[in-house]
Amino acid sequence: MRRKPNSSSGFTLVEMMISAFIGAILVLTAAKLFSFGVHTALVTSQKAELQQDFRAAANLLQRDISMAGAGALGQQGIATSAIGLPAGAGTVVPVYPCTGVLTCNYINGAPVAYPQTLNVPYLYSIIPGPNLGITVNAAQGPTDIITINYADISLPLNCYTGTLNAASNLVTFQLPTTLPATCVLPTGVAAPQALNAAVIGLQVGDPILFGSNVVAIVTGAVGTCALTAGYSACFTVPFAPTDPGHINQANVAGASGTLAQYAGIATPTAVRLISITYYLSIPASTGLPTLMRIQSGQLPAPVAENVVYLKFSYDTYNGVVTTNQPNPASPNLITKVNILHMSMRSQGRDTWSKSSLSLYGGYEGLDLQTSVAARNLTMLQEYPINCGTPPCL
Repeated sequence: MRRKPNSSSGFTLVEMMISAFIGAILVLTAAKLFSFGVHTALVTSQKAELQQDFRAAANLLQRDISMAGAGALGQQGIATSAIGLPAGAGTVVPVYPCTGVLTCNYINGAPVAYPQTLNVPYLYSIIPGPNLGITVNAAQGPTDIITINYADISLPLNCYTGTLNAASNLVTFQLPTTLPATCVLPTGVAAPQALNAAVIGLQVGDPILFGSNVVAIVTGAVGTCALTAGYSACFTVPFAPTDPGHINQANVAGASGTLAQYAGIATPTAVRLISITYYLSIPASTGLPTLMRIQSGQLPAPVAENVVYLKFSYDTYNGVVTTNQPNPASPNLITKVNILHMSMRSQGRDTWSKSSLSLYGGYEGLDLQTSVAARNLTMLQEYPINCGTPPCL
């Protein structure tokens, strides 16, 4: 039948159903593409933030490890490179890490004892801490900690001469008018800074190395004293036997490694040490596993959140290189630190739906595996200075 020229007609039911079906497919496809784009942007943002945090944490850790033993820890061959801490009858086992006059209970809720050889605790340039950290993932087991020690050359304490008053636990540091040969000033510094300077001066909790065999901890504010002939500055520094790490101990019969042995005589040249410990913790304020850094007597500082695993091993040198030791018997022989795992996850979870092609509820993650040579230890142990009659000091 032919239609009339002026007649009009609409879509048939079949045509409308086909159109609706095609439209629905286009809408669903557009929604899928939009959701996929949002998800991709989220993942990209998480990865970028993760990589930035990861890079910053890794750089800081590698920088500190590379400084181990620098400056004043006796790294002159395999016979030395450790400092004996208080030991013997009547002494208390020294522990770390501590913050000034506060607690040492930062590592898994408890203090950590220094490694011992023949019942004598030692402070090494690198102190391993296998399995001493918290457990974030039960399947992986406990994490590690690591402690690095090196000399602080920013404050030329070796320009001063010191005398201990054992009765008051004070060391009087005086700056000679004519600087001694031991005085080495940092680059760009014209004269030794005052020991009570606001930023660079001695702080509560600072470890001080006297000579090469005694460490003491600053326990109070630096004071001033009257000048005597031949000196241009005078300061008093307290080293009371009340520090929480039990480094400062009274001179009892049979004890060794205490500052009290210098009572009444000039103390050896002194230098401030930097002692840094890395460990994992879960602060109550965030509930997130966090890489923490505690330096000398300062409060712990978070380095990066969501660090879920931390493991180290060590290479040593004693004429022959021994690699990948999780707990070397001789920490004084360590030349290289192997970061077996520093695993970090993203701040946010992937909230993509179960019906999509991507994972549901997971984290983005990175894992660092690298080695860091402690430059001072490597050079002075593999190429020791020949001092004639060993041990080299």
